[in-house]
Amino acid sequence: MSLLEAISPVLRILPEVTSPKRHISFKERITWSGLILIVYFMLSEIPLYGLPATIQDMFAGFRIVLAGNSGTLLHLGIGPIVTAGIIMQLLAGSDIIGLDLSTHKGKALFQGSQKLLAIFLCIFEAFLFAFAWRYQVSSGMLFFLVAQMAIGALLLLMADEVVTKWGFGSGISLFIAARVSAQVFWQAFSPLRDESGQFLGAIPDFISKVIGGETAGIFTRPAPYPDLTALMFTIIVFFVVVYFEAMRIEIPIAYGKYKGIRGRYPIKFIYASNIPMILTIALFANVRVIAQLTHWNIIGTFSQDGNVITGGLLYYLTPPRSLSVLYSEPVRGLVYLVVVVVFCVLFAKLWIELTNMGPKAIAKRLQGSGMQIPGFRKDIRILEKLLSRYIPQVTVMGGAFVGLIAVFADFTGALGTGTGILLTVGIIYRMYEQLAKEQASEMFPALRQFLGKE
Repeated sequence: MSLLEAISPVLRILPEVTSPKRHISFKERITWSGLILIVYFMLSEIPLYGLPATIQDMFAGFRIVLAGNSGTLLHLGIGPIVTAGIIMQLLAGSDIIGLDLSTHKGKALFQGSQKLLAIFLCIFEAFLFAFAWRYQVSSGMLFFLVAQMAIGALLLLMADEVVTKWGFGSGISLFIAARVSAQVFWQAFSPLRDESGQFLGAIPDFISKVIGGETAGIFTRPAPYPDLTALMFTIIVFFVVVYFEAMRIEIPIAYGKYKGIRGRYPIKFIYASNIPMILTIALFANVRVIAQLTHWNIIGTFSQDGNVITGGLLYYLTPPRSLSVLYSEPVRGLVYLVVVVVFCVLFAKLWIELTNMGPKAIAKRLQGSGMQIPGFRKDIRILEKLLSRYIPQVTVMGGAFVGLIAVFADFTGALGTGTGILLTVGIIYRMYEQLAKEQASEMFPALRQFLGKE
């Protein structure tokens, strides 16, 4: 009996998007994903009624990863949904909740519990933000702001479910990729100017300088304005991540019952995906929230408007976002680099163990599927020994790489932040693979039956 059995009656009354009872065509999936994306951008532009314009944003610097927009209905972004998913994965991987995810009942109970936890976190985080605003907003308006933020987060939760069941991939991935892509596009091509007359886009600024006959400083601009150098580093990071996303080690395997059937088990270089960096950023974001709620100077000090970190522990957990700032503050940059890489490696190792991605768990799954290593007898110890040669090492190297490339992108001022680019490239790459598979199944109906989509 699982600990979650007691709440199963509550899970039955939760709002749910109905799963399709028929095959959803490629065109329909594209349409549903596009419609939800439009709804997402609309919600991200609706301001919270009653919120002062001078309010402090506790998640400033992490917004692009949380796929939210400060001061709007999506003020919380995907934070509650992602947090609920991470907590449930850790509980299931450590066998605390005692769920058998190989059964339909176990999966349904896991997904329902995750949704219930996400709903609770939507309301809890809304109250948390309102508590931070208690001195700037009346008590009556605070509860109205809580309701607006909670409703926005709940709508995003349902939108994620629509994409998962009727569209492509997951809504969370789609929202992150859309937010980062929109940010990069805006910073690169925006033709608008600010109050000082500076272009908001890097390319319009470059073109105007060339037309005006300027020769000095056409590739660089002072922070926080994006420039052509930052755009160039963004492109470099994009292609580097794409290259390493496709890198993998392939272990030859054979199906025990039919000796002629052989294949390869791929172990990706970025084995723990981008989860280590997400967890690291989530940790830093929580440190910032604690600093702004407690006002402990040892954790972090802020500027007068509360949006710029000026000292404390948090100062060294925030990257210098340009090469010039890095040159003037090398100690801060070095500390940030070491901390991020160490946490990424630790979280990568923790994640594969708690989510059953370690050598022992993978060997057990392969053995259960009737797989074995060609030329060796069918023994789970042999499988585990072979996998142990690669998985621990790849986990450490992949975690360190994720941290290094994210830090490099932040130091060079790459558009969309290092973590944002990492997430977006991984999401787009997996979405491309899924789109190719879906299109192939549309062209060859027999393949769809083979993949179990009928």
